[in-house]
Amino acid sequence: MNVFNRLSKALLVCLLAAAVVCAFPSASFAADKVTLKDGTVLEGKITREGEGFLFIKVKIGAIEQERLVATSDIKTIERDADKDAGKKDPKSADDAKGKDAKDKKDPAVAGDAKAGESKPAHSGATRVAILNFGPPSSWQDKVLDTVGKQILAKSFAEAIPMLEKAKVDVVVIRINSGGGALAEIPRFHRVFENMYKPRFRTVAWVESAISAAAMSPYVIEEFYFLPEGNLGACTGWSGDLHSVTGVGEEQLLIEMEEGSAMGKRDSKIMRSMQIQEPLSCNIDEVTGEVTWFQDTSGHYLVNQPHTILTLNAQDAVKYKFARAIAATKEELAKAMGLSEVEWVAQDATDYIDQAMRDATKAEKNIQIVAEKYDTAFNLASQLQDCKQRGTQIAIARRYLSELRRLLQASPNLAPGLNKQWFEEREEELRKLAC
Repeated sequence: MNVFNRLSKALLVCLLAAAVVCAFPSASFAADKVTLKDGTVLEGKITREGEGFLFIKVKIGAIEQERLVATSDIKTIERDADKDAGKKDPKSADDAKGKDAKDKKDPAVAGDAKAGESKPAHSGATRVAILNFGPPSSWQDKVLDTVGKQILAKSFAEAIPMLEKAKVDVVVIRINSGGGALAEIPRFHRVFENMYKPRFRTVAWVESAISAAAMSPYVIEEFYFLPEGNLGACTGWSGDLHSVTGVGEEQLLIEMEEGSAMGKRDSKIMRSMQIQEPLSCNIDEVTGEVTWFQDTSGHYLVNQPHTILTLNAQDAVKYKFARAIAATKEELAKAMGLSEVEWVAQDATDYIDQAMRDATKAEKNIQIVAEKYDTAFNLASQLQDCKQRGTQIAIARRYLSELRRLLQASPNLAPGLNKQWFEEREEELRKLAC
């Protein structure tokens, strides 16, 4: 896709994101009304509620979309059923006089449900699953952490039926990775944006998210950090650690503008993580709203000129990029506003963890076989005796066949070992024979 098409697509995403806040005059579409603390108004149908969140289905033209809203972001709720009964949400300034507040609690806050209101999918504790986007540091480097090799969008997509079977309300994506393949980023964007966010309250919990590991889950709107957490340094690299420039760089910038729009973030933040752009901001003392500047004019200097931005946990919270710092899953649950939690879907967690372990084992096997091939080839090159050389050439060919077999099962683990590479190795062995 050329740059101009990507620009058009990015503009369309922004227009769609802006259109979500519009009211819908059609009488046929339910008219629940959620007003956010930042002034945004969402009109549609509240479809599901849980402790600390709700889903509301809104309409953009003829297309319906389901939007996840955190309770902590809600100012007021007006329900279609309440309007029919001549009532308003108790948080509204027009609340009926003399009503007993106990009979009119906002279920989005208190978890109570009245006749005519959407109810949670189930009663009791909020059901939370944790999926590892990369091995936690407690695994002590036993599993590799490369996006596109050990960490695959495909694995996260395949885990969804297990999450749905467990009736999961909240999915925590726990991130610890030094990055990887840029090609995997849009795949993760599609999985998180189109498959996870419509089904679950999806949050990110960051231990370390560098480069592709920061960009892949960037479409998630709700971020938390571990105390040592860091996120950024998103410069693209190719080949022998050459930074991506020209059209490739421009495409990646546009791609992450789209990702920023999906994650409801100012694109200036990610831009300063990708290229050497200054970044500053102002924070409203009353509302806490952050205004970003791609220069040094703001009150807070977030990124110096000629540097690449990486946010630590403290700054991520200070500048409202993250909602809180949590050292344990219990602290995380509290930060998410959940008072009672059931940790579920261990099979989904295990599935993704095992995929990382299997990919690590396969990559190490490929490295071992490749090293054995090199040894046999180099030895054959040095031998003058044709019989001895032929023996080593035969060994080298055997390892080459083993490499083909391993890469057929996992081609993403060594993308440089492609068809051309194998043809070149075969030609070298042919020329080496007596």
